[in-house]
Amino acid sequence: MKIHTRYLKLPGKNFVAQVFLVIVSIFVLQSCHDNDANPINAYDYFPVKVGQFSIFEVNQVVYALGQKDSVVTKWQEKDEVTKLLKTDNGVQTFILSRFTRNAASGTWQKVKEFSIQQFPDKIIETVDNEVNVPLLFPIDSNLKWDGYMYFNLNEEDYRYGYKNSYQNINKPLAVGAISFDNTLMVKERFDTSMTDYKVAQKYYALNVGLICAEQADFEYLQYNGDFIGDKVIASGQRKTRKIIAYGQNN
Repeated sequence: MKIHTRYLKLPGKNFVAQVFLVIVSIFVLQSCHDNDANPINAYDYFPVKVGQFSIFEVNQVVYALGQKDSVVTKWQEKDEVTKLLKTDNGVQTFILSRFTRNAASGTWQKVKEFSIQQFPDKIIETVDNEVNVPLLFPIDSNLKWDGYMYFNLNEEDYRYGYKNSYQNINKPLAVGAISFDNTLMVKERFDTSMTDYKVAQKYYALNVGLICAEQADFEYLQYNGDFIGDKVIASGQRKTRKIIAYGQNN
């Protein structure tokens, strides 16, 4: 919409009217801009289409009590959507294959299949017989949900009793060399204290899906009740999964 400035040139004695028209024009321009903008579809934070794939760099560090050095393991994983199944109730179930290799020059080896279901109010992911709800709709910073509402966790499981929540909705984020304009974080667990550190969170990008996952569960080193150094890790592990490539196969 064009605003012709000649209609805003009022005599000095009509200064108040002139200011009023300027303010109105600003709101009109903003309204036009808002109407032309494409609204964000919450489901696009977890897009699923046959042929879609994502490749991740995985880094795992294991700390063992009594061991001087930690054990670091690195590998790559590729998740690819291979099949679409439709049920009688209209729910779409996608079958994904996960492949691994030790390095970029290695050969992909298929290690498992898992499924993703798209419901009007949520996404359900089933991996290794565990049912998880990674996203619940609508996306809102005030929303909290049990990611394992359909799976009975043991009370000793580190994920037991925690609620997922959305953080940093529609914010830009860089993962390695790849930058994303619209992302969000799902905080699954954040439990830190003087004695231990237990954190789990995932990041999703618009029109891409999962781009990063971080999980840490370890205890700090103590001797006779006294801490040795400043947050020196005694035992546990830290695992990160960061996207390095994604695309669509024909």
